[in-house]
Amino acid sequence: MLIALTTFPNDGRKLKQLIQWLIKSGIAACIQRINYVKSYYMREGKLKTEEEKIVLIKFPKENKDQLTAFLKKNHPYQIPELVFLAPEDVDKVYLERVQSQAKKPAKK
Repeated sequence: MLIALTTFPNDGRKLKQLIQWLIKSGIAACIQRINYVKSYYMREGKLKTEEEKIVLIKFPKENKDQLTAFLKKNHPYQIPELVFLAPEDVDKVYLERVQSQAKKPAKK
């Protein structure tokens, strides 16, 4: 199991569609959205601040390439934040649920 961490603009309409597609397609087993995070960063020599949403996507390791390709194609940011977390210890019953709820990617 992996967890992808990404951020989205504070507009939830497109995000809701992406979440629904990831779950219904079977790429992800569970997605959590954390609203109203304030992000600070430097752009063109100036300090910028934005309100964003943090999204945690739980999915089987086998779906990483499919998830990455989908997010890069459909994410509203030109360069989306994609951080993959690999938990060292996951409850076996929960891990089985994640594996059973998400489908394995189609072979090419």
